[in-house]
Amino acid sequence: MKLNELSTESRLWLYQSNRKFDQTEKTWLNERLEEFAEGWAAHGKDLKAAGEVISDCFIALAVDGSQGDASGCSIDTSVHFVKELGNELNVDFFDRTKVWVEEGQQFELIPFRDLKSKSGARFLNPMLTRLGDLSDKFAVTVEEFYETV
Repeated sequence: MKLNELSTESRLWLYQSNRKFDQTEKTWLNERLEEFAEGWAAHGKDLKAAGEVISDCFIALAVDGSQGDASGCSIDTSVHFVKELGNELNVDFFDRTKVWVEEGQQFELIPFRDLKSKSGARFLNPMLTRLGDLSDKFAVTVEEFYETV
């Protein structure tokens, strides 16, 4: 299942990488994410879920709550899974002190505290929790981001 097959109201978890993925890594990650989503369950009940690489430096997991929502244990399972992915690729998915910005065609990972100094740059927002927000709130200008927080 793909992210675009889930309800826009689906719960979303974004994990940003501390570096961009190459094509081989993206293919491998997408396969692993799809396998995980197909077997993801809460209290023994399969979840309607999907996972994909987005913007070459994020992985997204989403659950459509209409058929059962992720519970504490199933969320813990997903966190352990993401940690395993990070270990296998030598990638840190849990550093929340840095964020990705794009200026021109260049992507850069910067300390969050420096974000305001990147006026006009596009900010890739790792804080979204609703799948529908990926389309209009994920890649926003720094100014647009600060208008919403």
